[in-house]
Amino acid sequence: MPYKVCPYCENVSYSAADSPTVKWLCPHCEKDVSHVEGQITAPLKKGQHNSK
Repeated sequence: MPYKVCPYCENVSYSAADSPTVKWLCPHCEKDVSHVEGQITAPLKKGQHNSK
């Protein structure tokens, strides 16, 4: 299940599918996170970031 970490409130939101034609709003702060790259790995805790 794809998820995104909101760059505005740093909460995780999930979707059944990630599509560039669908607007993805953060369910926590209601900002548009469509531009954020979707992830499919295990979700991170709030404030935690991948170390690439």
